[in-house]
Amino acid sequence: MRTPRGQELADSIVELIERRGLEPGDPLPPEPRLVEEFDVARNSLREALRTLQALGIVEIRHGYGTFVGAASMTALSPSLLFRTRARSREDLRGLRDLLEVRQILETELTCKLARQRDDALLDRLADCVRRMADPAVSAAADGEFHELLCTAAGNELAAELIRLFWAVYRQTEVLIGAPRTPADALVAKHQLIVDALAAGDPAVIADAVRRHFDEVRGRLEPDG
Repeated sequence: MRTPRGQELADSIVELIERRGLEPGDPLPPEPRLVEEFDVARNSLREALRTLQALGIVEIRHGYGTFVGAASMTALSPSLLFRTRARSREDLRGLRDLLEVRQILETELTCKLARQRDDALLDRLADCVRRMADPAVSAAADGEFHELLCTAAGNELAAELIRLFWAVYRQTEVLIGAPRTPADALVAKHQLIVDALAAGDPAVIADAVRRHFDEVRGRLEPDG
């Protein structure tokens, strides 16, 4: 358990990073200088740095030093995975909650694309849909499809969150044996999204995304 003093030290290190304008990949001051600056024991400093490393805020490279991390959303994956699994043992509620959050984000992001028709993106999405018909690669193609949509929308944080939710959803789905979408339904629902994007109508796009998620949600209902 982190002590209040340990949390204060971790917060102070974050403040130092911000105050000095350090960017991901930049080195932090050497350990002896940090010990002196914060007036703490070396073990206390190392504990605080390990805490920040677990959050992706710093990266400890043994033999080289400590560097500012990218603070990726993947640092949240273990706790989100545990939460989702714990709430999905009896009635798949955890998966349904995760799916609802994904739908909210993806609907908004996908509708943004109505204002910026991109034929190259449509071609890549169509290729993903074709590959979804092959059970051996359908899951990978499905994930790539949604990542393409979110990345194209230009919101980096939302795209990271979607990738995180997708990874946790897939891991939980496999671990608890949740029902999978049949290949024909997977292809049909994603093709609707591609067609809606090609039409460029936000209302049609939102409806296509809703129908996709409704199909998935239906399989996760207690009587689905």
